[in-house]
Amino acid sequence: MLENDLVSAAALTATIDSSPLSVEAEDTLQRVIKAMGQAAKTYALVYRSGALSGVFSYDNAAQAATYQVNFSQTSVALWMTPIDWLRPLNTSPPWPQGFSRLHPEQPYLPVVDQAHHWLGLLTPNGFCTLPDDAEMVSSGRAELTACHYAAALFQQQQERLALALQGAQMGTWDWDLAQGTIVISDEQERLLGLAPGEFDGSYDTLFTYLHKDDQAAIHQALQRSIQLKQRYGVEFRVLHRDGQTRWLSARGQVFDDGEHAPRLAGVTLDVSDQKRAEAEIKLQSQRERLVAEIAQRIRHLLDLDSILAQTVTSVQAFIEADRVIVIQCGADMSGEVIQESCAEAYPPMLGWSLRDPWSVGEKFLAHYRAGRGLAVENIYTQNLPPSQLAFLEYFQIQAEIVVPLLEDQTLWGLLIAHQCRSPRAWRTPDVRLLQNLATQVGIAIQQAKMHRELTLANQRLKRMAYLDGLTQVANRRRFEQYLDREWRRMSRENGPLSLIMADIDSFKGFNDRYGHQAGDNCLRLVARLLTRAAKRPGDLVARYGGEEFVLVLPNTDLKGAETVAEDIRLLVRSHRIAHEGSAVAKIVTMSFGVASALPASDGSPAQLVKRADDALYSAKHQGRDQVRVDGERLPIQGGREAD
Repeated sequence: MLENDLVSAAALTATIDSSPLSVEAEDTLQRVIKAMGQAAKTYALVYRSGALSGVFSYDNAAQAATYQVNFSQTSVALWMTPIDWLRPLNTSPPWPQGFSRLHPEQPYLPVVDQAHHWLGLLTPNGFCTLPDDAEMVSSGRAELTACHYAAALFQQQQERLALALQGAQMGTWDWDLAQGTIVISDEQERLLGLAPGEFDGSYDTLFTYLHKDDQAAIHQALQRSIQLKQRYGVEFRVLHRDGQTRWLSARGQVFDDGEHAPRLAGVTLDVSDQKRAEAEIKLQSQRERLVAEIAQRIRHLLDLDSILAQTVTSVQAFIEADRVIVIQCGADMSGEVIQESCAEAYPPMLGWSLRDPWSVGEKFLAHYRAGRGLAVENIYTQNLPPSQLAFLEYFQIQAEIVVPLLEDQTLWGLLIAHQCRSPRAWRTPDVRLLQNLATQVGIAIQQAKMHRELTLANQRLKRMAYLDGLTQVANRRRFEQYLDREWRRMSRENGPLSLIMADIDSFKGFNDRYGHQAGDNCLRLVARLLTRAAKRPGDLVARYGGEEFVLVLPNTDLKGAETVAEDIRLLVRSHRIAHEGSAVAKIVTMSFGVASALPASDGSPAQLVKRADDALYSAKHQGRDQVRVDGERLPIQGGREAD
């Protein structure tokens, strides 16, 4: 097929290539063809000493291939179409108007068809193309036969395919199923970690290069493809001689047309970078999920010990460390290991008080206080003193990550991951994970501190709300709430509830004689004696008002309450608190009124208080320093009995 014929057929669809590929006449055929492939051009303009010397196209490459020239050593000038071979074309249809304009910086404009094949040059002298066959023969050029042209075209396609496969780093393989032999490309051998020509063509040998954990799956996929005559697609690992593991992706299918021997053929790509990216994305997602889980626990848990325990366990599993600990630092930077997750093969550190080599130096302390961590890949490269090295060797520590735990910008402790079986080059994402978790733990520490402070404040407020400020026993408000609650409980349990009203005899005279300070001291002492006598956990002592106290005794019948009251009366007398103004004795004494009820069927809390108060009134008007019970005595129902 001649260029003139191409021009006549495609003239109306031709266009100018405004960015032609330029090469030097001394360039080799191999270099020029590769450049054409990379630039997606079907031709190149050949220059010598800055002047256009000729044009080289794949047709010229086919001619060279027909004569089996050495592409890596032959210059393109020997196989190009020289510029002086071109001649003006006078018989072609008129060109579009724009083609008549020449760029002053480019006097030769290549004209190409829709497939970007070179048709000729637009020059100052008009459009030029190749001469016809007769002129070529007269110039000494041999005409390509149809067979030679087909062979050259095939060679051209082969070279294009080889360049494309090499550029894509894609290997090919062809398995003759009848003969049982496999042919693979040089690129396929490289992907398998082999030297060119090393593969012997055996199916069994091929599998020796594959990762042992992937061999069964690949064999199954290939056999299924052969049996069902369907496409296959597998991903697998190969271990190169340098110890590097690579991921490969293979795709192919069975070809069986009934006329030729059946074969299984396909291509292979190196997808290691993609796999690493996928693995890193997955790990990053897991890291973010782990940090989010810890943050979620912090929001729902106020127990710092639980949060720290879950943190060390999660970190050890995620980064596959041999040991992860939390050290709480003291004021002198000594520390105690308060949480640990440790592999069984290594000695535990939980509960140890220690001074870690990385925490005692002021350089490291300044580092930690600024919120920065430390990663040590090998302790034996740190020039440590023998004492510090001995400490690390005792716990079999060979590498570690240390990140600070800060409480409101103050160094509270350290989160540390240990590698014990060998040194370890810590990955940056693992160090960042510990730093992110340390930030969350710092929030938990601050939150736990605030919770403790709030709890103590609430306790103080509660004491202030329910305790008598002078005697530190329950106040009247607390007494009324407690009596109402126990009344309901005893009603459900059908148990007795007793009340003791107590009053210090002649207390006004005590204050008048000894002063209010002594009176306050007397009230405090009496309150302590009453509390000592209320032995059961459910018993409550309260200051009812002035020098009057009340005791609530759940699950205590009338007789038992009377016994308690009598014990208190004697206990107060035994302390022999001087009271010269008393009409009863020269010491402090007390009067008591006792009442009891069955809440399930007997009155109300207010009625019980009134009955106990009436009994106290009776005791005070019948001589004081005595116990009087409510006029209606109830039978013993269980619970506390009289001693």
